[in-house]
Amino acid sequence: MKSDQNRSFGRLGDFFRAAQERLAKLAAGRKGLAGIAGASFLETTIIPIPIEIVIAPVMAASRARGFIVATVTLAGSVAGAVGLYFLAWALFDDLAQPLIDMMGSQQQFDELQSKFEDGGFWLVFLVSVTPVPMQIAALAAGAASYPVWLFLIAITISRALRYYGLWAMVLGFGAGIARIFEGKKPKNISVPGK
Repeated sequence: MKSDQNRSFGRLGDFFRAAQERLAKLAAGRKGLAGIAGASFLETTIIPIPIEIVIAPVMAASRARGFIVATVTLAGSVAGAVGLYFLAWALFDDLAQPLIDMMGSQQQFDELQSKFEDGGFWLVFLVSVTPVPMQIAALAAGAASYPVWLFLIAITISRALRYYGLWAMVLGFGAGIARIFEGKKPKNISVPGK
């Protein structure tokens, strides 16, 4: 039984590594910024791997370009979230429910959908800032017919905090911060003023 469990975790780890590598190749390709926007869109819609793993090293490689990278990442993420929102709003039973089933997140989805009645804006905002998969919040908001303009404001502000905050961290602490997002131990993180 332990062996089966280890194989399952191994396959899951292989999937995440392959998806991370694919996103990194897409972001680093000839089209660069378009690749980052596409990777951000995919991260928000179907690949639950934080995009920070991809963009932190890109920001560290060119700190001056970090603002543009954060902006493009934000645009891709918001587009993906709005797309999922409208998918759930229009075609929940046909398309969104199978996606929830594929992710094995029905219980999370049901809990989020019921919470939208009490405080949907803050729920979307908090889910968007944390590493919790954004897909569930976007699908729940659309399925609950939460006002799209409030959803758009919450997602834009919260994701902007994440991506521009990452850029500020890279500016302040240097390339060592990127190694943390790659899952490696930082060699040296220089703290300004010390």
